[in-house]
Amino acid sequence: MPEQVPHEVKIERMERLVETIQRIARERNLDRIGRVEEVLVEGASRTDSTLLRGRTRRNTTVNFTGTAAAGELVDVRIEGATSTTLRGVEARPSHRAVILDACAS
Repeated sequence: MPEQVPHEVKIERMERLVETIQRIARERNLDRIGRVEEVLVEGASRTDSTLLRGRTRRNTTVNFTGTAAAGELVDVRIEGATSTTLRGVEARPSHRAVILDACAS
């Protein structure tokens, strides 16, 4: 078809778009450092078996240190971030866990 955008231009535009999306995602995740977020534990981290992996309510992957089991909801203090993942440590037990434990008794 005439007047098609050249392939090189398409590639360059796509690269700029991906760079912009990654920059914005990284900035947004960096803003989460220092916060405590609720995380659903999925299991061991895929990249480091000494860490746990889970997902926040915003579906962001978090790799963190802690003792929680898969399926548990835990609070995680966010200490680092990239454009795609967060890093943190399991925070003190949340009031949810205390309430759930009291109800189970």
